[in-house]
Amino acid sequence: MNRIVAFAAAFTTSALLFLATTTPALAQGSAGYTLVPVAAPASGQALVSSDVIWKRAGEGYVAPKANSRAAIVCAQAAKKIGKVASFTADGQSFDEAALAKCNEKAK
Repeated sequence: MNRIVAFAAAFTTSALLFLATTTPALAQGSAGYTLVPVAAPASGQALVSSDVIWKRAGEGYVAPKANSRAAIVCAQAAKKIGKVASFTADGQSFDEAALAKCNEKAK
């Protein structure tokens, strides 16, 4: 009986510690990127640019937050997708200068 109680306590503790470490990561998933290319997206629902998975959303794409800086994420997406008309990271839109820098890498 003592083994069962000890196992249950260990399992519960492990589960709680796991949830405590993954909850912030899940909360960060709500912040991310939106990108609208100059040219209409080709058919297809998703594409991968470096470590970011972009999913089609209306006239553009959305992606969860990545470990790279937003400027790098934009430039890598421009390499794959083409010139970018607008880019937003964590709710902050890129200004004209940042978009111009991003589009230097466009295909």
